Amino acid sequence: MADKKGFDLANLLKDVPKLDTADGREQIEYIDIGQIESDPDNFYNLVQLEELASNIAVVGLQQPLRVRTSETNPEKVVVVSGHRRLAALNLLIKEGREDLREIPCIRERVIGSAALQELRLIYGNSDTRVLSSAELAKQAERVELLLYQLKEEGFEFPGRMRDHVAQACRISAPKLSRLKVIRENLIPEYMNLFEKDKLPEQTAYALARLPGDFQLRIFTALSDKIPRGDKVEKVLSKYNEGWRWEPQLTCPDGKTCKRGDTFLRRDCEAPGWAGFCGGNTCCLECDQATARYSPCERMCSKAKAQRKEEADKKKEEEHKRLQKQGRKWQKETQGYAKRLLRAIDAAGVPDDAKINWSYYDDILVSTIRQWAVGEFDDPADWHGARLIPGRCYGDHLAEVAKLLKCSTDFLMGLTEDIRLAPLQEEPEDPAGALEEATASADSWDDISKVLDQVAAPEEPTRRIRWESRGTPPPTNKTILTYNMTNDGPEYRPAVWTGSKFKSPNRLKELTGLQYTHWLEVPLPGSGETCQVAPPELAEGQLAICGWMPGGTFPAEPGEVVVDFDLGEGVIVREICCYSDGHFYFRVKSGEMGAKIDMPAVRWMWLPPVG
Repeated sequence: MADKKGFDLANLLKDVPKLDTADGREQIEYIDIGQIESDPDNFYNLVQLEELASNIAVVGLQQPLRVRTSETNPEKVVVVSGHRRLAALNLLIKEGREDLREIPCIRERVIGSAALQELRLIYGNSDTRVLSSAELAKQAERVELLLYQLKEEGFEFPGRMRDHVAQACRISAPKLSRLKVIRENLIPEYMNLFEKDKLPEQTAYALARLPGDFQLRIFTALSDKIPRGDKVEKVLSKYNEGWRWEPQLTCPDGKTCKRGDTFLRRDCEAPGWAGFCGGNTCCLECDQATARYSPCERMCSKAKAQRKEEADKKKEEEHKRLQKQGRKWQKETQGYAKRLLRAIDAAGVPDDAKINWSYYDDILVSTIRQWAVGEFDDPADWHGARLIPGRCYGDHLAEVAKLLKCSTDFLMGLTEDIRLAPLQEEPEDPAGALEEATASADSWDDISKVLDQVAAPEEPTRRIRWESRGTPPPTNKTILTYNMTNDGPEYRPAVWTGSKFKSPNRLKELTGLQYTHWLEVPLPGSGETCQVAPPELAEGQLAICGWMPGGTFPAEPGEVVVDFDLGEGVIVREICCYSDGHFYFRVKSGEMGAKIDMPAVRWMWLPPVG
């Protein structure tokens, strides 16, 4: 037996138990499973039994059980080490594996102190299993009890008892201290969860440092929910600062607030960004109570009712505001619908046909008829006018023009005439003077001079150019403006009313500094020819500009306005790019898109924009 004086626990725990055999070697004996009992003091959890049973069923029992003779019944033995193996074997025998009934065991004889023998076994078990925090707490409690028993038996331990317990359990002293706080202070409701490994050690340690009655308040407030460790740590910190979650507030009805545990629950569950409440602010005054992702779903019913009343009032006011604004847009839409209905009726389009006016909405003709007579749904659902001339979306413009058999100028609001005026015949050149003169020219400048001489009308040709807004445009005539962007000019038609620029239908004012220049455009079919000067050319450096018939082409690449024939009398007007005998869609200034294969009725060259 080890010397009780100067007792070295570390060395003693490494000794194997002595066996009652002649040569001191371990002896294996086979014992019927019915004669083997579990130790009632075993505190280790029996987990993953099915997995262990499957392993034993395939490869057999690889390690014998360690048992000792029962103190109450010498015919039976008690398991010292191997409770999980015994439980797994019982499962297999219930399934009919009678070949496993005889279990290999090593019988140990307790020599000397029983407390010392148990300490040795606990020390050995620490190598063979991964223990949960709850099992470590129980193990530490048992080891401490056994060490005090050894002390009563006369063993002397140098140093602190806590260090010996930590050494036997193979854990650090700080962790042992935390487990002791949990073991001694955690209320039974939470201890039950801790022992089932459902309550994390961090959370259990934070709760255990709170008074028992306050732990019970948290448990009751959260019902079956487990609080997070960091939240309980913050609750503990606030508690130590004097918080008690007992609000000193007055409800809207004048009574004292009694919802302290609701505030406590909210703080235990709230996400980090929500902050802590503590019951220091009434729900009626708290911004978090109405936040989109607020954790205050159990807000005071009185405050909730009052907030709802205020919210309903604001909602009603907002609905009235939207209705007032929507009625204005509906009235504007009614005018547009009446205008478009002229083309619809002229083309005989049925009521079940759809007009692709915008990129997100196809509008039935029957709906347009309802709008034309003022039949609308709730104006609060309207966020802008519809059927606005010039707003027919992208590729839909040609499609709608073909369906309604109208010109794109009408859809763009450039004219009130549903169809364009027919192209007038060009004056004949009986003497062939024009062809002869241009054939002898060496350059485009020479051709321009020849055209001025041969084709000049009796009246002097009007000179037009890009003018600044400082020069008043002709009143009530369609002109062309442009918005200069990083990608070049974006053209837009407009009408000068004498004081301001408006859209061609004169319904909206064109505002903004981008409309800085304008250009007068001769009417198609009028036969009018104008001399156009680009802004970078000096006075007198002019070029002929006017509507030219299809079949002819500009003298050089550039931007042109072209009327294309879609058939059935439908004319589409596009601002295009010209190059090498073909017209192309204009992506942006100087950049061409796809080639246009439709026949050109007429075209007009646009001067460069400076």
